Amino acid sequence: MKRIICVFISVLLCAVFVSIPVSADNSPAAYIIDDADVISDNDEPALLARATEAAEKMGFSIIIASTDDIGSPKTDAHVVEYSDDLYEKYCGINTDGILFLINCDTKYDYISTSGVCINYYSDYRIEQIFDYIWDDMVDGKFTSAAYSFISRAEYFYEKGKANHQQEFLGREIDIFDFAGSFIRVLFFTGFAALIVSVSVFAYFSSQYKLEKPDTKKYILENSIYFDVRKDTFVGNITTRTYSPRSTSSGSHSSGGRSSHHSSTHHSHSGGRHGGGGRHR
Repeated sequence: MKRIICVFISVLLCAVFVSIPVSADNSPAAYIIDDADVISDNDEPALLARATEAAEKMGFSIIIASTDDIGSPKTDAHVVEYSDDLYEKYCGINTDGILFLINCDTKYDYISTSGVCINYYSDYRIEQIFDYIWDDMVDGKFTSAAYSFISRAEYFYEKGKANHQQEFLGREIDIFDFAGSFIRVLFFTGFAALIVSVSVFAYFSSQYKLEKPDTKKYILENSIYFDVRKDTFVGNITTRTYSPRSTSSGSHSSGGRSSHHSSTHHSHSGGRHGGGGRHR
Protein backbone atom coordinates (compact mmCIF):
# COMPACT_ATOMS: atom_id res chain seq x y z
CA MET A 1 0.00 0.00 0.00
CA LYS A 2 2.87 2.35 0.82
CA ARG A 3 4.36 1.69 -2.60
CA ILE A 4 1.08 2.63 -4.28
CA ILE A 5 0.90 5.89 -2.32
CA CYS A 6 4.49 6.76 -3.30
CA VAL A 7 3.68 6.16 -6.96
CA PHE A 8 0.63 8.39 -6.71
CA ILE A 9 2.61 11.25 -5.13
CA SER A 10 5.36 10.94 -7.76
CA VAL A 11 2.91 11.11 -10.65
CA LEU A 12 1.16 14.09 -9.07
CA LEU A 13 4.43 16.00 -8.69
CA CYS A 14 5.34 15.27 -12.31
CA ALA A 15 1.99 16.64 -13.43
CA VAL A 16 2.53 19.86 -11.48
CA PHE A 17 6.03 20.44 -12.88
CA VAL A 18 4.89 19.73 -16.45
CA SER A 19 2.25 22.45 -16.13
CA ILE A 20 4.68 25.11 -14.90
CA PRO A 21 5.66 27.56 -17.65
CA VAL A 22 9.34 27.30 -18.44
CA SER A 23 10.99 30.69 -18.81
CA ALA A 24 14.09 31.18 -20.90
CA ASP A 25 16.83 33.71 -20.31
CA ASN A 26 14.83 36.91 -20.32
CA SER A 27 17.47 39.60 -19.83
CA PRO A 28 16.30 42.77 -21.59
CA ALA A 29 18.28 43.77 -24.67
CA ALA A 30 17.95 46.12 -27.65
CA TYR A 31 18.71 45.46 -31.32
CA ILE A 32 18.75 47.52 -34.50
CA ILE A 33 18.48 45.22 -37.53
CA ASP A 34 18.52 47.56 -40.53
CA ASP A 35 18.59 45.18 -43.49
CA ALA A 36 16.76 47.71 -45.70
CA ASP A 37 19.28 50.45 -44.81
CA VAL A 38 16.61 52.99 -43.85
CA ILE A 39 18.54 54.30 -40.83
CA SER A 40 21.78 56.18 -41.48
CA ASP A 41 25.02 54.98 -39.95
CA ASN A 42 25.26 58.24 -38.01
CA ASP A 43 21.78 57.83 -36.48
CA GLU A 44 22.01 54.15 -35.63
CA PRO A 45 24.24 54.37 -32.48
CA ALA A 46 22.01 57.01 -30.89
CA LEU A 47 18.86 55.04 -31.76
CA LEU A 48 20.37 51.88 -30.28
CA ALA A 49 21.28 53.77 -27.10
CA ARG A 50 17.71 55.07 -26.83
CA ALA A 51 16.27 51.57 -27.36
CA THR A 52 18.69 50.11 -24.78
CA GLU A 53 17.66 52.75 -22.23
CA ALA A 54 13.99 51.94 -22.77
CA ALA A 55 14.60 48.18 -22.60
CA GLU A 56 16.39 48.48 -19.26
CA LYS A 57 13.67 50.74 -17.91
CA MET A 58 10.77 48.47 -18.94
CA GLY A 59 12.51 45.14 -18.39
CA PHE A 60 11.92 43.59 -21.79
CA SER A 61 13.70 43.46 -25.14
CA ILE A 62 13.14 45.92 -27.99
CA ILE A 63 13.95 45.23 -31.64
CA ILE A 64 13.81 47.85 -34.40
CA ALA A 65 14.06 46.00 -37.71
CA SER A 66 13.76 46.84 -41.39
CA THR A 67 13.69 44.65 -44.47
CA ASP A 68 13.34 45.00 -48.24
CA ASP A 69 12.77 41.26 -48.76
CA ILE A 70 10.44 39.20 -46.58
CA GLY A 71 10.90 36.15 -48.79
CA SER A 72 8.05 34.23 -50.33
CA PRO A 73 5.08 34.39 -50.42
CA LYS A 74 4.50 38.16 -50.40
CA THR A 75 1.50 38.02 -48.09
CA ASP A 76 0.52 39.67 -44.82
CA ALA A 77 0.50 36.28 -43.12
CA HIS A 78 4.11 35.74 -44.15
CA VAL A 79 5.04 39.16 -42.74
CA VAL A 80 3.67 37.98 -39.40
CA GLU A 81 5.72 34.79 -39.62
CA TYR A 82 8.82 36.75 -40.66
CA SER A 83 8.45 39.13 -37.69
CA ASP A 84 7.88 36.37 -35.14
CA ASP A 85 10.80 34.30 -36.43
CA LEU A 86 13.08 37.34 -36.44
CA TYR A 87 12.15 38.13 -32.84
CA GLU A 88 12.78 34.56 -31.70
CA LYS A 89 16.11 34.46 -33.55
CA TYR A 90 17.48 37.30 -31.41
CA CYS A 91 15.49 37.04 -28.18
CA GLY A 92 14.34 33.42 -27.90
CA ILE A 93 10.96 31.75 -27.62
CA ASN A 94 8.33 33.11 -25.20
CA THR A 95 10.64 35.75 -23.77
CA ASP A 96 9.42 39.25 -22.90
CA GLY A 97 9.85 41.69 -25.76
CA ILE A 98 8.49 43.68 -28.68
CA LEU A 99 9.60 44.01 -32.31
CA PHE A 100 8.84 46.80 -34.76
CA LEU A 101 9.29 45.82 -38.41
CA ILE A 102 9.65 48.50 -41.08
CA ASN A 103 8.64 46.50 -44.14
CA CYS A 104 9.94 48.12 -47.34
CA ASP A 105 9.04 45.05 -49.39
CA THR A 106 5.24 44.73 -49.26
CA LYS A 107 4.70 47.93 -47.23
CA TYR A 108 2.85 46.03 -44.51
CA ASP A 109 4.55 47.18 -41.32
CA TYR A 110 4.13 45.02 -38.27
CA ILE A 111 4.58 44.96 -34.49
CA SER A 112 5.17 41.57 -32.84
CA THR A 113 4.88 41.06 -29.08
CA SER A 114 5.96 38.17 -26.89
CA GLY A 115 5.71 37.17 -23.23
CA VAL A 116 4.50 39.85 -20.86
CA CYS A 117 4.40 42.39 -23.71
CA ILE A 118 1.27 40.65 -25.00
CA ASN A 119 -0.44 41.96 -21.87
CA TYR A 120 0.98 45.46 -22.19
CA TYR A 121 0.27 45.97 -25.89
CA SER A 122 -3.28 45.00 -26.74
CA ASP A 123 -4.71 45.22 -30.26
CA TYR A 124 -6.09 48.66 -29.47
CA ARG A 125 -2.78 49.97 -28.13
CA ILE A 126 -0.89 48.67 -31.17
CA GLU A 127 -3.32 50.63 -33.35
CA GLN A 128 -2.62 53.68 -31.20
CA ILE A 129 1.13 53.25 -31.70
CA PHE A 130 0.66 53.09 -35.47
CA ASP A 131 -1.49 56.24 -35.34
CA TYR A 132 1.29 58.00 -33.44
CA ILE A 133 4.06 57.10 -35.92
CA TRP A 134 2.07 56.91 -39.15
CA ASP A 135 2.84 60.32 -40.65
CA ASP A 136 6.57 59.63 -40.38
CA MET A 137 6.10 56.13 -41.86
CA VAL A 138 4.20 57.44 -44.88
CA ASP A 139 6.77 60.22 -45.42
CA GLY A 140 9.66 57.75 -45.21
CA LYS A 141 11.08 59.30 -42.04
CA PHE A 142 11.86 55.91 -40.53
CA THR A 143 14.41 57.07 -37.94
CA SER A 144 11.89 59.52 -36.51
CA ALA A 145 9.24 56.79 -36.59
CA ALA A 146 11.53 54.45 -34.67
CA TYR A 147 12.11 57.06 -31.95
CA SER A 148 8.37 57.69 -31.75
CA PHE A 149 7.71 53.96 -31.51
CA ILE A 150 10.04 53.67 -28.51
CA SER A 151 8.44 56.71 -26.88
CA ARG A 152 4.95 55.31 -27.32
CA ALA A 153 6.01 51.88 -26.07
CA GLU A 154 7.24 53.56 -22.88
CA TYR A 155 4.00 55.51 -22.60
CA PHE A 156 1.83 52.40 -22.59
CA TYR A 157 4.26 50.62 -20.27
CA GLU A 158 3.78 53.41 -17.73
CA LYS A 159 0.00 53.13 -18.09
CA GLY A 160 0.22 49.49 -16.99
CA LYS A 161 -0.94 46.22 -18.49
CA ALA A 162 -3.94 46.35 -20.79
CA ASN A 163 -4.90 42.68 -20.34
CA HIS A 164 -5.87 40.75 -17.24
CA GLN A 165 -3.05 38.41 -16.32
CA GLN A 166 -2.08 36.05 -13.52
CA GLU A 167 1.18 35.47 -11.70
CA PHE A 168 2.05 31.78 -11.44
CA LEU A 169 5.15 30.78 -9.44
CA GLY A 170 6.72 34.18 -10.00
CA ARG A 171 6.06 34.23 -13.74
CA GLU A 172 3.46 36.55 -15.29
CA ILE A 173 1.31 34.71 -17.80
CA ASP A 174 -1.90 35.37 -19.66
CA ILE A 175 -5.06 34.17 -17.94
CA PHE A 176 -5.72 31.70 -20.77
CA ASP A 177 -2.26 30.20 -20.30
CA PHE A 178 -2.98 29.92 -16.58
CA ALA A 179 -6.29 28.17 -17.28
CA GLY A 180 -4.53 25.81 -19.64
CA SER A 181 -1.91 25.00 -17.01
CA PHE A 182 -4.63 24.35 -14.44
CA ILE A 183 -6.47 22.04 -16.84
CA ARG A 184 -3.26 20.10 -17.46
CA VAL A 185 -2.82 19.68 -13.70
CA LEU A 186 -6.36 18.35 -13.38
CA PHE A 187 -5.86 15.99 -16.33
CA PHE A 188 -2.62 14.48 -15.04
CA THR A 189 -3.98 14.31 -11.48
CA GLY A 190 -7.13 12.52 -12.68
CA PHE A 191 -5.04 10.14 -14.79
CA ALA A 192 -2.81 9.39 -11.79
CA ALA A 193 -5.86 8.84 -9.58
CA LEU A 194 -7.27 6.39 -12.13
CA ILE A 195 -4.03 4.38 -12.17
CA VAL A 196 -3.90 4.30 -8.38
CA SER A 197 -7.56 3.28 -8.14
CA VAL A 198 -7.07 0.41 -10.56
CA SER A 199 -3.94 -0.69 -8.68
CA VAL A 200 -5.70 -0.61 -5.31
CA PHE A 201 -8.68 -2.53 -6.71
CA ALA A 202 -6.40 -5.15 -8.23
CA TYR A 203 -4.48 -5.48 -4.96
CA PHE A 204 -7.54 -6.02 -2.76
CA SER A 205 -9.16 -8.26 -5.36
CA SER A 206 -6.20 -10.60 -5.09
CA GLN A 207 -6.44 -10.64 -1.29
CA TYR A 208 -10.15 -11.31 -0.91
CA LYS A 209 -12.52 -13.71 -2.64
CA LEU A 210 -15.58 -11.98 -3.98
CA GLU A 211 -18.80 -14.01 -4.14
CA LYS A 212 -21.38 -13.50 -6.82
CA PRO A 213 -24.57 -11.87 -5.54
CA ASP A 214 -27.49 -14.26 -5.04
CA THR A 215 -30.98 -12.89 -4.48
CA LYS A 216 -32.05 -16.06 -2.68
CA LYS A 217 -29.97 -15.03 0.31
CA TYR A 218 -31.81 -11.73 0.70
CA ILE A 219 -35.46 -12.56 -0.21
CA LEU A 220 -37.65 -14.61 2.10
CA GLU A 221 -39.74 -17.26 0.45
CA ASN A 222 -43.43 -16.33 -0.06
CA SER A 223 -42.74 -12.73 1.12
CA ILE A 224 -43.29 -10.99 -2.24
CA TYR A 225 -46.60 -10.69 -4.04
CA PHE A 226 -47.21 -9.29 -7.50
CA ASP A 227 -50.37 -7.56 -8.70
CA VAL A 228 -51.20 -6.18 -12.16
CA ARG A 229 -53.30 -3.03 -12.66
CA LYS A 230 -54.31 -1.36 -15.92
CA ASP A 231 -55.59 2.15 -16.71
CA THR A 232 -57.83 2.41 -19.77
CA PHE A 233 -58.19 5.80 -21.51
CA VAL A 234 -61.33 6.39 -23.55
CA GLY A 235 -60.17 9.55 -25.33
CA ASN A 236 -57.95 12.59 -25.26
CA ILE A 237 -58.38 16.34 -25.47
CA THR A 238 -55.85 18.63 -27.25
CA THR A 239 -55.85 22.39 -26.63
CA ARG A 240 -53.98 24.80 -28.95
CA THR A 241 -53.29 28.49 -28.33
CA TYR A 242 -52.04 30.87 -31.03
CA SER A 243 -49.05 32.97 -30.00
CA PRO A 244 -47.69 35.38 -32.66
CA ARG A 245 -43.90 35.72 -32.93
CA SER A 246 -42.23 39.04 -32.41
CA THR A 247 -40.91 40.60 -35.63
CA SER A 248 -38.65 43.14 -33.95
CA SER A 249 -34.93 42.59 -34.35
CA GLY A 250 -32.68 42.09 -31.36
CA SER A 251 -29.96 44.48 -30.28
CA HIS A 252 -26.51 44.16 -31.81
CA SER A 253 -23.25 44.60 -29.99
CA SER A 254 -20.68 47.07 -31.16
CA GLY A 255 -18.12 45.83 -33.66
CA GLY A 256 -15.26 47.75 -32.06
CA ARG A 257 -12.43 45.83 -30.45
CA SER A 258 -11.89 46.00 -26.72
CA SER A 259 -8.88 47.95 -25.51
CA HIS A 260 -8.10 45.02 -23.18
CA HIS A 261 -7.85 42.30 -25.81
CA SER A 262 -4.78 40.91 -27.54
CA SER A 263 -5.14 38.60 -30.51
CA THR A 264 -2.57 35.83 -30.21
CA HIS A 265 -1.07 33.16 -32.44
CA HIS A 266 1.88 30.75 -32.45
CA SER A 267 5.06 30.80 -34.50
CA HIS A 268 6.62 27.85 -36.31
CA SER A 269 8.66 27.17 -33.17
CA GLY A 270 5.59 27.13 -30.95
CA GLY A 271 6.18 30.54 -29.39
CA ARG A 272 3.13 32.56 -28.44
CA HIS A 273 2.87 36.06 -29.95
CA GLY A 274 0.55 39.01 -30.13
CA GLY A 275 0.79 41.89 -32.54
CA GLY A 276 -0.74 43.83 -35.36
CA GLY A 277 0.12 45.51 -38.62
CA ARG A 278 -0.89 48.24 -41.07
CA HIS A 279 -0.49 48.88 -44.78
CA ARG A 280 1.23 52.00 -46.03
